[in-house]
Amino acid sequence: MERTYKLVKEKFSVNFLATLGMASSIAIASIIDMIMVGNFLGGSALAALNLNSPVICIINVVFGFFVFGGNTLAVTLKAERNQDGANRAFSVSIVFGTLVMGIIAFLGIIFRSYVAGMLCRNNEELLPFVMGYLVPLLITGVLAIPVNGTCAYVRVDDLQRLALTVPIVSNIVNLLFDYIFMGILHLGIAGAGWATNVGYAAGILCLSQYFVSKKRSFYFSFGGLTDLGMIRETLKTGLASALVDACLFIQSLTMNLIIVSAFGAIGAQVAAVALSAQNIAAIFYKGTTQTMLPVGGALYGEKDYTGLREVMKSGFVMTEIFMLVIVALLEIFAIPFGIVFGVSSPEAKELVGYAFRLYILSFPFVGAKECLRVVLQSTNRKNAASWLTGLSGTVCFVPVIWVLAVTIPMLLWTSSAIAAILSICGCLVCLRFLAKKKTEAEGILIPKATGDVKTFEFSIKNTIADAESASVRMINLCRENGLEERYANYFGIAVEEMRTNIARYAYKDKESAADIFLGIDKKELLLRIRDNGVIFNPTEFVDDGGTEITGLKFLKMLPVKAEYNRVLGFNNTIISIVRDL
Repeated sequence: MERTYKLVKEKFSVNFLATLGMASSIAIASIIDMIMVGNFLGGSALAALNLNSPVICIINVVFGFFVFGGNTLAVTLKAERNQDGANRAFSVSIVFGTLVMGIIAFLGIIFRSYVAGMLCRNNEELLPFVMGYLVPLLITGVLAIPVNGTCAYVRVDDLQRLALTVPIVSNIVNLLFDYIFMGILHLGIAGAGWATNVGYAAGILCLSQYFVSKKRSFYFSFGGLTDLGMIRETLKTGLASALVDACLFIQSLTMNLIIVSAFGAIGAQVAAVALSAQNIAAIFYKGTTQTMLPVGGALYGEKDYTGLREVMKSGFVMTEIFMLVIVALLEIFAIPFGIVFGVSSPEAKELVGYAFRLYILSFPFVGAKECLRVVLQSTNRKNAASWLTGLSGTVCFVPVIWVLAVTIPMLLWTSSAIAAILSICGCLVCLRFLAKKKTEAEGILIPKATGDVKTFEFSIKNTIADAESASVRMINLCRENGLEERYANYFGIAVEEMRTNIARYAYKDKESAADIFLGIDKKELLLRIRDNGVIFNPTEFVDDGGTEITGLKFLKMLPVKAEYNRVLGFNNTIISIVRDL
């Protein structure tokens, strides 16, 4: 019996579809807006959407701090069997995230003239378009936190259909009202922003199902809203994610100002096309990395390092395949892609042919950098993840783009690729250096079991017959590692009884797999069994008639501690024994 990784791979695949839907919601809305604005209102309006991209980055900074930070923290706390802490993290992420974004929107609307002028360097041709889109965009930020934020927790609760439905409905409504507001009512560029808000309002209506669902495991805890420690921990956990968009803010603002100075309004128009391509790429690299983050956080919390390594490897390969396919297609169809967004003048088409093709070469490197960041963030190396983001977004990017702008202006479109390569190399060198200074056996990226702990793991099918063979395997493992016969018998009984009951009640006639882990150290023995069946606590199960299942009668007589926890749609049962020394 060897471990198959079937459970974690299935969980990654299922969560990826839902995460892809969430990651696409903002990106697709932005792409739709750009296509319709470019064709309805012309090149200057299209350029204005790109010039507002720093505002989108600010929205995403708040999202990263509160939603990604709170969601990752909540999943980790659930894995550690701290449901109260998970509820407090959920409350902080949604309520405080919305509140902070509301304050930013309020200030942005008051000072909209100054903000719009800064974004376009007071270019008279672009200023009215930038200002017209700014106000509804700020309102979009306020709505995005509760909608996309709650969807993150919907995925954790394994309600994948609802997690997919919300962004699909939001984007269909957005597309419909884009046509109504701009094509029929002639509301101009502001109509594109208000259409996005109507789409989010539809998403809120869809999410009402979650708050009445019996399957939800996250609830608002008003104690969490006054817990400064939880707020601080949420912000600390989300720092790396927030830094990504904080650095993107600096990147987009710097790049837009340089492009407007060097290439004028046509350069800003081509930059908008490049931003749309980046949004398409982001759907996929965010879809994979945002799936890796909660799954990886849960596996790390359970100290399942081999499962974590498998998830991270699969996520990296998937990300790079997506990025290479997107780059290949866009290199071939660069000019037609620009035409879709309303690029029509010969000068703009010529610039797309050179600048756009150079810009999209950064996608595979940006995807690799994001995968590396998620590995660091999932393994609780938040400072390293933050340094990686800072290297790519500011320390490397800003000097590179300014040097290229002064020396070879056309090559400034390669700045993102060069910055990503430099940051990845710099981060790996630092990690290698730090690993050499440590005495324990740890991996450079994924941790390994340390100290005196011996770990063993294998997978079985969820059948009664395999429960018996797993019991024999467990007894043999205990004997081979010098454990007393009574401990071997304890765990043999535990595995057989729990797997028999899980096969009978959690799966019935459905065949699936289960992962079994054994940890041995000087003070404690730990047995963990994971399956992805229906919610089922094998230690305290009561059937529909209120009768307790008695299949665990021998286990209940043993001097062991039994705990149950459900994380990311997995049933986790933990049996521990304190050794007599």
